[in-house]
Amino acid sequence: MKVASKIYPSSESLISSSTTDLDYKVLNRGASLLELIKNCLKSLRMTSSALLRVLQDKPSVCIHHQTYSDMFLLNICICASLVLSLPQCTYQSCIDGTPKQCVDAEFAPGTNLAGEGFDITKMERKGAFVLDMNKWKRKDKTCMLCSNPYMENKKQKVPTSVVDWRPNHSCSMKVASKLHRSSESLVSSSTSSVNNNWQVNLDVNVGAKGGSAMLAGTNSKLAEYSMGKTKNDKFSFTSQSISCEYYSYRVSGTPKLHQEFRKAVKQLPKIYSPESKQRFYKLIDNFGTHYITKVKLGGSVRSVTSIRQCQASLQGLSVEEVQMCLEAEASVSIKAEIKTESKHCQKDVNKMESKTSFSGLFNDRFTEIRGGHTSEPDLLFSADKDPSAYKEWLTTLPQNPDIFEYSLDSLHELLPTNTPTRKNLRSAISHYILEKGLWKNCSDRCQAGIKSDSKDPCVCQCHNDPAVNQDCCPTRKGMARVIITVQRASDLWGDHSTATDGYVKVSFNGMMRQRTPVIYNNNNPHWAMSVDLGTQDLSAGNKVRFEVWDQDNNWDDDLLGACEQDLSAGVKEDLCALQHGRLFFKWEVKCGPHLSGGLCTDYQRSPMSQSLEKLYVSRHAHPIPKAILLEMGVFVDEASSQRNQSLSAASRKVDVI
Repeated sequence: MKVASKIYPSSESLISSSTTDLDYKVLNRGASLLELIKNCLKSLRMTSSALLRVLQDKPSVCIHHQTYSDMFLLNICICASLVLSLPQCTYQSCIDGTPKQCVDAEFAPGTNLAGEGFDITKMERKGAFVLDMNKWKRKDKTCMLCSNPYMENKKQKVPTSVVDWRPNHSCSMKVASKLHRSSESLVSSSTSSVNNNWQVNLDVNVGAKGGSAMLAGTNSKLAEYSMGKTKNDKFSFTSQSISCEYYSYRVSGTPKLHQEFRKAVKQLPKIYSPESKQRFYKLIDNFGTHYITKVKLGGSVRSVTSIRQCQASLQGLSVEEVQMCLEAEASVSIKAEIKTESKHCQKDVNKMESKTSFSGLFNDRFTEIRGGHTSEPDLLFSADKDPSAYKEWLTTLPQNPDIFEYSLDSLHELLPTNTPTRKNLRSAISHYILEKGLWKNCSDRCQAGIKSDSKDPCVCQCHNDPAVNQDCCPTRKGMARVIITVQRASDLWGDHSTATDGYVKVSFNGMMRQRTPVIYNNNNPHWAMSVDLGTQDLSAGNKVRFEVWDQDNNWDDDLLGACEQDLSAGVKEDLCALQHGRLFFKWEVKCGPHLSGGLCTDYQRSPMSQSLEKLYVSRHAHPIPKAILLEMGVFVDEASSQRNQSLSAASRKVDVI
């Protein structure tokens, strides 16, 4: 069989010969694409001449011309897909528009969103602009017009403050999932959407103890949702998120200030002092602490689910398992497949009494949807209720994008350098952030386990304890520590001629657990012996049996009497009436962590100390102490001072526990 072969002098001629089988318009996003594909082919060492040499070296290999062509087409597609997946850093889609074109054109979606004021302590945009994002007309009445490939290449104008605008479609096909074992960890993660260091050129470094300070997001909606919960019980939080980018741009290095912001700055006092502090804070309240300088536009969904750790544990679930299964269910909503996890989670659902989904069982959720339009509030977990909801939301993003990632600069950076106003505003912003900040301080010791997590130093962890899991939560209901004390007996009568040689057998759920020593010739013996049964499952059985014996020759000992008692939680002292005498005993039954009720089968929440509850914002965080604020030069007002004094006294009590 003859091998069909042909030499192509260049990768360009190869591509040209193949365009009849390819929709080249799909591949062609710019004039440079051809060169990029050529380089890709070169890097893969897949030129036509190289393939021909392979064929000549192995003439027995029989390859049809079509197969040969398909190999090249496959490599072209691979190279093209690689190119298409790259950021469009050289996208040339903007031109200078004529005055008439500019008047007729609409703004590109989302181009007015940067330049807005932002409060870093609340992690929210203020709705007030510090930059003029509506000015598009140049001095010659022209403007910048850009082609929008997601809106049929329509020419749209961008504000003069916008530079480097470009379409850049990038949708994540995998749900990002994280687990936080404290609200402090969760709130600290809220800055993940900020792409730069927002603290630059601000005086917010609290020194050697800076690791204990929380500054960003301390007054956010996420903090409000999560931090108060932890004062009432032991919570973990899992977040699932996904994003889809369509556009990106940044603001000019010399932007035009919004007239309202310019006016507010001019009205600031010449000196920043305790007396003028509120005037500066009013500007911050209106415009925020920062402004948005660089953005990624499109859409994002983030859902944060609260998990009562020990309640989940009693259902046979770890927080890691809940996180994994919520991620699996969210992946179904966006049509991503993770079959192994889904099968595992379905088995867990089948074991539960409610037979409901994980997102249905764990439904205390905070969801934030940015961009697009949807009527489904629980978008990431909508697969069962509305399977098309996520896809429909995606289709609305190109025309209705929102900011989901951004960079920030402090507002004072917009003012001329070496001016008193710039310096004063910088100080005011720094002080405002510090006053809104929180200080991480463990509010109590571990009731079980130790603090061994360096990332979350207030989180207690248990090791090598069969009654609890790593989170110090009971693995099943009914678990309790049982200690029985055989105290004494009175008026025993075992022998006719001598006093009693008495001893006691203690059995639990039909099994003899311990025997006391024999006390000879005593009708009123005192044993005072503790029988530590360790951790027991009272729901599986709670009967304890006492038998009092008179020793003779071991094989013919006399049973003086017996009684059975049903153990229950708490401390109890009681007696058994025997045939000859009485037996006095005591038991201490302490339910495992987060368990209550007579048989320790009820879930019990674990609130923090009442003396600290009003002073703390979360279980392990309170406002930054007055002493540190004063050290940083903050003008602390009287109300804050009184609260901090109460807090300092309470904190000292915690330290000596």
